[in-house]
Amino acid sequence: MLLKFGLLFAISVAWAAGYLFIGAARHVPPITATAVMTIVGAIVIAGSVRFGFGHALLPDLKKRPWVPAVMAVSAIALPNLAVVAAEHTVPADLAAVLGTTVPIATILLTTFVTRQSAFSTVRMLGIVVALSGLVIFVGGWAALTDDPADLDGMLIMMAGGLVFALNGLLAAHQTRDLNPHVLAAWTIIFGAVALSLAALILEQPFSVELGSAVWPLVAEGSLGMGVAYLGYYVLVARAGAAFASLYAFLVPVFGVVGSAIVLGEQLTTHHVAGLFVVLGGLALLTKGK
Repeated sequence: MLLKFGLLFAISVAWAAGYLFIGAARHVPPITATAVMTIVGAIVIAGSVRFGFGHALLPDLKKRPWVPAVMAVSAIALPNLAVVAAEHTVPADLAAVLGTTVPIATILLTTFVTRQSAFSTVRMLGIVVALSGLVIFVGGWAALTDDPADLDGMLIMMAGGLVFALNGLLAAHQTRDLNPHVLAAWTIIFGAVALSLAALILEQPFSVELGSAVWPLVAEGSLGMGVAYLGYYVLVARAGAAFASLYAFLVPVFGVVGSAIVLGEQLTTHHVAGLFVVLGGLALLTKGK
């Protein structure tokens, strides 16, 4: 039991720290920054899966090659690019809280689109409460609409969360007979290729001065997109998906506290209140029947 909680804690810290790492590389064009992180993550994951777990990579790819190719866009490229682009205007603490878009979008999609989940008044209330918490976190509706750049960043990141939620539905239907570790490896490899090509075409990455952003991007790629991603699969295998999903409660807390301690971002009353309201909404989402 201690190992499970330790792994959950470590994964949550790594993902929360990712928002801080990304925030430290704001001067790097978003596609280039995301490509660098993904390349590092691909090296870590593919190497670990092949030589650490001992899985052959090609057999599963031959079964259904289009699945990791599509998931490279829906699970890796677009969601991570949305976070990086959003953090050009959105502070790291708010970005960590906005990550709760994923469970909210998943509930909405499985209830009203795929009909996999029965309608639940409690869950719908949880969505309203969580979204209200986001408004409180930023300082109220007036503060939300005051700065168009901040609002655009929030919408970009929430759109990325929606894409990731859609990816979850795809994965649930098309990946049951595929090894999850091998699938993760090919997904991030294809994501790295796609992002690298996009960066070469749109941003001329070799003319970009990375400077002090190198280490934050490498740290996020190796820890957040590499080690933590693999750790999540191990946690699901050992403790089940329900226990692993508790990361959604921990990442916002660690992200907000970490931003205050490491980046010196101001922690105000409305930040604390908004965070608690968001967590309350998430609790309703997980408990609703």
